[in-house]
Amino acid sequence: RRMGKELFQHDTELAVSKRGERMSDLPVYTDGCFGLYRIRTDESKDYPEEYLEDQNMEIWYKEISVFDHMKYELGQGGMEVPLKIRIPQQRGLIDSKCVCLIDGQQHRVYNATNITNKDGYRETELTLVRPEKEIEEMK
Repeated sequence: RRMGKELFQHDTELAVSKRGERMSDLPVYTDGCFGLYRIRTDESKDYPEEYLEDQNMEIWYKEISVFDHMKYELGQGGMEVPLKIRIPQQRGLIDSKCVCLIDGQQHRVYNATNITNKDGYRETELTLVRPEKEIEEMK
């Protein structure tokens, strides 16, 4: 498994060498860890069926605030936003066809935004929503 720690270490080395930042300015991802899954579609049956494919990655995250206007806007569309998290940047790896498994619960990625934080570190913010239904994992 590729671990978020290894990816974070690489990103940290780049940021430190480019910006000369002190180690105390490094972002910390200690709120939890999730397993990453990609949503695939099985077209071989009479009707298409979605399933989860394990991406064999565990990524550490930190929680960030979900603002009331976002909860309201997405709530109007029937979506519940239980969590918004920040991880070391994962450009092109995580999108709205992904599911994060946190403490045994599925959270579908609604949006993934790549940012540079105030200290110059590249991060990805994930807005997670409750899926309409649980999706089975393909073994």
